[in-house]
Amino acid sequence: MINKERIQKLTVYDNNDRILFSVPADKISFPKDFFRIKKADLVVVKSKDLPVLFQGSKITVIFEYLTGLRMKYMTEVDLGSETQMNFHVGDGLALEERRRFYKVPVDFYGTATYMIRDEEITPFDPPLPIHFSDLNLGGIFFSCEAQEFVTGDQLQVIFIDGEMSLLSEILRVQKNPDGSVKGYGAKFLVVTGAQEERLSRFIFDCQLAERERRRKKEELQNSQYQRL
Repeated sequence: MINKERIQKLTVYDNNDRILFSVPADKISFPKDFFRIKKADLVVVKSKDLPVLFQGSKITVIFEYLTGLRMKYMTEVDLGSETQMNFHVGDGLALEERRRFYKVPVDFYGTATYMIRDEEITPFDPPLPIHFSDLNLGGIFFSCEAQEFVTGDQLQVIFIDGEMSLLSEILRVQKNPDGSVKGYGAKFLVVTGAQEERLSRFIFDCQLAERERRRKKEELQNSQYQRL
């Protein structure tokens, strides 16, 4: 059955394996199934400009999860319109992960306590403040105003109120059009099982917060539109 709480995205294909549409998790719901189809979940997608398919049209749906897991289901349309599509899914097929980790946007600060460059360790005292803007189970994207880094530098980063202390390696330096450094993409070098579990929970909480922020933004936009 579907792990409804950890869905990242849904992509729907037609009978010729052509992409019909792709929607984020906040466009998907799983209402009570009044048809009582055994061992199947009713899936309702609500969005704008959906392709209109006849009832019974064969489709393939792929749910992508926060962990990187992709589950494929062969099914057919129960109801289709420009703004809603309903279908049922039962047993699915786990696909090879196209990408191991999915990043989520974040906005918080942590610290870097030391750097390793060319096998030389440079401690930061006091620790350098770093701003996290993307996070996943495999690494981070961050910026730092106090220090510039280069590809291959290793940093000990601390975040989640000191709970997480991980050694990371910078894979890329991203620059702005004017040549200044926008930030750094880094991968975690060693993550224990307990740390991965804590990271997973933290990332999931961040995703829920982002969904709530988007929901409130949409409600505000709708209320402003109604007052016009």
